[in-house]
Amino acid sequence: MRRERFFSGTTTTPAETVEPVNRKELLLWQLKLSAALSGVVVAAYGTYVVVSSGFQLDRCRRKVSLHWNGLFYGSAVPPRIAALVNSRYGACLRPELLHSLAAYFIKFDHLKENGFRRRDAMLFLESIGVDLSNPFVDRFIAAGSGESREHRVVSGCSLQEFAELLEALVLEQRSRGDNTLEAKLTHKLKELNGETVDDVSLPGNTFRLSNPLLAKTTCSMSTELRKYVREDIRAAETSDLQHELQRNYKFRDKLQQLSKTRKLSDAERRRLNDINVEIELLQDELSKQKHVCNILSSM
Repeated sequence: MRRERFFSGTTTTPAETVEPVNRKELLLWQLKLSAALSGVVVAAYGTYVVVSSGFQLDRCRRKVSLHWNGLFYGSAVPPRIAALVNSRYGACLRPELLHSLAAYFIKFDHLKENGFRRRDAMLFLESIGVDLSNPFVDRFIAAGSGESREHRVVSGCSLQEFAELLEALVLEQRSRGDNTLEAKLTHKLKELNGETVDDVSLPGNTFRLSNPLLAKTTCSMSTELRKYVREDIRAAETSDLQHELQRNYKFRDKLQQLSKTRKLSDAERRRLNDINVEIELLQDELSKQKHVCNILSSM
């Protein structure tokens, strides 16, 4: 009986002991493989960020912050901010020309059923003797919507695009020592708008580029300027949020100091909880504002 009891116990076979060991080795191998793949991905991402940022540490930091915040807030600009960005209007032209150009564009856009088209811009340039085979004109047409050139020619354009085209043409003429194109544009626009054209034909020598070599890269200049949209669009809101945060910080510090001297009442405790919740909401909103500013600066 004793011998039967002794041999009746469970015994482990070699195959059963090897199986847990194999599982541990497999798990360890999977962890090593995951770590190696993660390292490759991180290294590739870091290389991409550094190279795309032009090896500038500040731009690398801003781009990483933009990608990280984009996981929580998305990469799209809010509709109101997108409308403000799209409604910008500015170019390296004389204020008088910019005013006349805006008046002409708005009047034409309202009077014409289909609005202002790229074809209308070409007809305007042709009326003042601008060569339509100019590379800037070709790029202006290529920026239109449509599969063929004919479709892109009849597509619409914004006031900013029209102004950037004139800006590129004017700067190209200035690089050649000819300052008459801007005067021709102003004279023609005032004539079409029905305004007085006194002394408009005189070339304006008051405005000069600080570096005339910039005129050679006029086409890319407008694109580069979009990447450095100032954060002034959200500066006021960000400042208000920061002031509101500071105000809540002061209230919270006062209540915390008061809690060290005596027990807070129910109303004071509720007020402290509300302040903490409001601080969290303001911090989240402030981070969103900064994320939007980073998106705008990267455009």
